[in-house]
Amino acid sequence: MLLGLQKTSLVDFPGRVAAVLFTVGCNFRCPYCQNPDLVVSPPGSPADNGFITEEAALKFLASRVGKISGVAISGGEPTLHEDLPALAASIRNLGYAVKMDTNGSFPGRIQPVGAQYVAMDLKTSPDRYSELWPDAPVDAAERIVSSMDAVRGTSEGYEFRITCTPGFINAESIDVIASLLRPEDNVFLQRYREGRVLDQAWASTVSPYPDEKLALFLATIQKAAPKARLRGF
Repeated sequence: MLLGLQKTSLVDFPGRVAAVLFTVGCNFRCPYCQNPDLVVSPPGSPADNGFITEEAALKFLASRVGKISGVAISGGEPTLHEDLPALAASIRNLGYAVKMDTNGSFPGRIQPVGAQYVAMDLKTSPDRYSELWPDAPVDAAERIVSSMDAVRGTSEGYEFRITCTPGFINAESIDVIASLLRPEDNVFLQRYREGRVLDQAWASTVSPYPDEKLALFLATIQKAAPKARLRGF
């Protein structure tokens, strides 16, 4: 497995100073993706583009014992990799807690990772996931709902993240998402950020929602999940 590495992060694993490992490859093609090089591999060798082997990543993590306390596995989409549970186990054997980010496309692969914390993105209403997921299976919507249940079964904590992207998040999709949430859920709404994204042509025509619109979305979500809040404002 090839991985990207961020050596230190104060924001990717709640309550912990962590390193972040980025898996290569994603089954989604969200036009607003902030990690396009993890979705579509850039030209050149993996080493030229900053990717390292699993062995090199574990060697680095072994050198950081006592300096960080967690490792976040992000992507790309981590659950595409069948050897992900083994990687997570190797990280825990070094004494680290593991967090995983996921798009929820493989509900059966979430809990086998054994992550202490899971963050799942809710990108739009489940019935619209085919707009982001090339060759989406016929049960795509059901998978997303099942993944929400799987995430709730993690051992220490979890969160659902909603990037408020115009065109995919609107009043209708927020209503649907709210209907799938529970009062105990931790939910974070965050602004779509302009910049380098997967589809630059798309980005040139889309601007982030104003604060007032985000406040309306938050109010709707909080009716279902009162702990919901805005992140990064």
